[in-house]
Amino acid sequence: MEASHILKVLCCLLCVADHDVAGIPYPGDDASVPELVRYYHHLCYTSLQICGFLLFVHGTFMSCSMLKRLKRRLNIRRRNNQSPLHTVVRTILALHRNGLSDVGYRYMWRTLNIGFGLCVTQSRVRLCLRTIDQQGVLDRSRRVLRRRVYYNRGPNYLIHVDGYDKLKPYGIAIHRAIDGYSRKLLWLIASPSNNNPRYVSYWYLNWIKQRKMLPRVVRSDAGTENVIMRDLQRSLRYNHNDDMSGQKSFLVGRSVANQRIERLWGTLKRVSPSFGETASRISKTLDFLMYRVQIRRQRAEVVTPSGIPNMLYYQPEIFGGRDCSFPLPCNLQTIDNLIEEYTENFPERGCSNEFINIVELLTGKRRDQFPIITSYADAELLFRTLIAALPN
Repeated sequence: MEASHILKVLCCLLCVADHDVAGIPYPGDDASVPELVRYYHHLCYTSLQICGFLLFVHGTFMSCSMLKRLKRRLNIRRRNNQSPLHTVVRTILALHRNGLSDVGYRYMWRTLNIGFGLCVTQSRVRLCLRTIDQQGVLDRSRRVLRRRVYYNRGPNYLIHVDGYDKLKPYGIAIHRAIDGYSRKLLWLIASPSNNNPRYVSYWYLNWIKQRKMLPRVVRSDAGTENVIMRDLQRSLRYNHNDDMSGQKSFLVGRSVANQRIERLWGTLKRVSPSFGETASRISKTLDFLMYRVQIRRQRAEVVTPSGIPNMLYYQPEIFGGRDCSFPLPCNLQTIDNLIEEYTENFPERGCSNEFINIVELLTGKRRDQFPIITSYADAELLFRTLIAALPN
């Protein structure tokens, strides 16, 4: 069986071409039940998991039997609905050419199904990778790394915050936060700077305003960009009566020891090791990582359950965990006042008002009349024009 399948893969390698299929975007919180079912089905959730999302996230009760009838009516299924083998092969090859060459078959399976809208089984992906990338499969089978032990009780028990500076030579600074229990991305921002403490506090306050709760502990490095967020977290957690309230609710340590956040930077480099070369690839990579739902495998050195990040975050009771967040000690209007007082959002075009004023004088146009740069050709033309127009 496997030999014949590998032979088919080899035949498909003779006639491959680039392939690009977009996934299904999130329909919105006010979407209809069929749209939500189609969306969660596309993300490879089971019927029971979809019922859980409808109940806990959208407030809609639906039994598994009702959901299965709805799926039949919508004609969405996975059995006997596999994508052609040659399409799967050329998509994997295209991903390998774009840098996604150091991942296992489970990660590749999730990428094909969720990111490219294909319908393919794990066994087929595994056999394709065994044929296409034999050395990579052999290397990944040698698990020789010794991993540290990590313990976490539930969502919002400990969130990890850090920045990524490797793209700063290109003018792009990345900042993000991740939940330690589920590895769910809480925010992931590409901006002109991740060193401004008012930017970081803006992302933090907007997240707690959206979630209407506070995390038990925030963990970051000792950089000055985190000082306002540190003071806000400690102040908002001051009146809670747990053992980590007040000053203990914000932990500071070395950036390289921030296990959860550093692990994602490794994923980011593995997904797109040369992604500093293309801005469009940066955007697509960050969007995919933000909504990734690949299953975390259970390891002996990690005292947290395995599962899908969204499932672990929104439905922790199923895995024996609990939501460890705390209620806001104030109303949302007070949070808005804090945002106005202690934060600022980065400029829309990524540069200071002084520079935009100079460009307005040079072009004779208002800033709202400037075209939005959407391609490398436009960016290069603008760069050359500014270099020629501005004095040395």
